[in-house]
Amino acid sequence: MRKIGVTEQGDAALDLSWGDKLGTVAGAIVITKELSPAFREVLLVNQERLMLHLSCTGYGGTVIEPNVPTLSQTLEQLDRLLQSGFPLERLVVRVDPIIPTEKGIATAKKVIEAMYRLGVRRIRVSVLDMYRHVQERFQRAGLPLPYGNNFQASTEQFKALDQTLLLIVCEHPGLTIESCSEPALKIPEKAGCVGKYECDLFGVDMTNSENKQRKACLCCGEKVELLSIKHPCAHGCLYCYWRD
Repeated sequence: MRKIGVTEQGDAALDLSWGDKLGTVAGAIVITKELSPAFREVLLVNQERLMLHLSCTGYGGTVIEPNVPTLSQTLEQLDRLLQSGFPLERLVVRVDPIIPTEKGIATAKKVIEAMYRLGVRRIRVSVLDMYRHVQERFQRAGLPLPYGNNFQASTEQFKALDQTLLLIVCEHPGLTIESCSEPALKIPEKAGCVGKYECDLFGVDMTNSENKQRKACLCCGEKVELLSIKHPCAHGCLYCYWRD
């Protein structure tokens, strides 16, 4: 059975090697924080074989994401891509991760509303995981730890985020907010990054598919990584799960 390719180990705009592997998969989900001209060209040529997951947290250009485009730059890049003919039904915007402090929730809300105005109707959210090496990066950058010494957000922080997401959904008709591996969030629809929609789109049978990823992951098991990077990419995000 042919599988669905993914680019979860790196950024698909910074490493275009996945494009050479499209012939080995039924289709691919390419994940990026940056719609560079070279990346847009590959997307448009291969659009019928791809799903685009565009990550935008609202922290681009800050110490948290120093080499990532700002929100306004990302909106401009995305508008250019859509005007060039890339279909909205093959686009997911990932607000990933959200820092569920008062400021962080307001930042995520701003991103979602801006994307909605541009026509985006499918949003995926996740919440920041504070690995020990991520805590150390925050401390070196002089930033407060949003959860103290804890790995995950508190129950109150998850509830505050849920309340905002509920408000956003109620105020924006047709908007879908999804999450995977976030059981503490109640408002988002539970769906894997590689789920039924993607399997149907690429003609992959997920009936007997067993997911072998981390606990609470809802992804179809019929996926294969197309990148081989195992270190932080050039975007330099403080929250990157890869160690320096």
